[in-house]
Amino acid sequence: MATTSEQITQLYVGYFDRAPDPSGLNYWISRFNSGMGLLEIAQSFSVQSETRSSYSFLALPSVGSADGFLDSVYRNLFNRTIDAEGLRYWKGELDAGKPVGRVIVDIISGAQGADKTIVENKTVVGQFYVSHLVNSTGETFRLSDARQVLDNVNATQASVASAENLALSLLSDGLTLTFDDPLNILAPYQTGISQSIHAAWNLWEAYFTRHASIELVIDILPASENTLASAGSSVTRSTGEFDHDRRVFQAGVGYELATGVDPNGSAPDGKISLGQNLSDFAFRGSLNDPLPGSKYDAITVFAHEIGHLLGFSSGSLSLGQSVNSFDRYVVGVSNPVFAGPAALAANAGNAVPLDPASRSHLADRLDLMAANLAMGQARPVELLHLAILQDTGLPVSLLGVDTLV
Repeated sequence: MATTSEQITQLYVGYFDRAPDPSGLNYWISRFNSGMGLLEIAQSFSVQSETRSSYSFLALPSVGSADGFLDSVYRNLFNRTIDAEGLRYWKGELDAGKPVGRVIVDIISGAQGADKTIVENKTVVGQFYVSHLVNSTGETFRLSDARQVLDNVNATQASVASAENLALSLLSDGLTLTFDDPLNILAPYQTGISQSIHAAWNLWEAYFTRHASIELVIDILPASENTLASAGSSVTRSTGEFDHDRRVFQAGVGYELATGVDPNGSAPDGKISLGQNLSDFAFRGSLNDPLPGSKYDAITVFAHEIGHLLGFSSGSLSLGQSVNSFDRYVVGVSNPVFAGPAALAANAGNAVPLDPASRSHLADRLDLMAANLAMGQARPVELLHLAILQDTGLPVSLLGVDTLV
């Protein structure tokens, strides 16, 4: 029989499609130990702000759809849409007045076959994530991590092992931040900056096949610079390759991830510099957190700048005795395109248009790696970005990747 902790973890999976946060899990265990029953706890979940913001049916039952809610529960628990028979039955139970919490518990307890195995596997991974988060010094709960660790869990033990490895990676993302802030301009925002940078880093790192300890300095741009942010690796290193008799160099952050060798020792590996209008940023810990339309999404800004640190970096017109690992695949001057083999394969055989004014950016103005960002926009890391970085020598896996959010 499942323990109290496991049963409550299953409620987090069913309602929110995520692993529990330690404080929330401990709270509900404490309530259970104080006499609150599982059904009462399950019903309490249905009125939480996270639940109501996720399901219009629970926020406004007269307006929202029970069909959509029940289908989401099935997707969260079993990785599949609800079948017609199940929808009729559970919708009938709700219409007859059965509490939502009781329905969730009954769906979980009635699972059989592969459905039962998937719930059990997600419970194992959720428990693994929480226990290791608690024991990870300096780590804080991030909603994006809690969702991501369950994304690919299915009925196989291999998926559990993969998810546990991902959890360990996310909980020790290897990213260390140092703030260079002599005028204390960044000080009021440091917590939000750190959360958003780690969330942005995790969007990329989840698909690294090698990991390294990366140290970044965060500082402030001069007031005269009208830009959101900029970034760059501290050094470049030769990859040992040649391209048409030109020696190929790679950005230091990408080189360290690819080789495991820190090219600049204990010195910082790169820098992200922020514009001084920090009140214009929405510093979020997860892409799932609300994003005001009047703010720039800090996660998107940092994910963009991390893309530059990892390899989206054009330094020349690819002339002379050396070329960087991005420029080696850039073709054209007035209408440049990126034509690396992985990028071509990911883009239906087509080269990827670059911004003629800034070849480190993609020409698509709505892309994460475009040169401009509008307020209220959140942009994802996508297959094409990873393919381009694979061409630059970054150790990433493209298997099973579509669009990453």
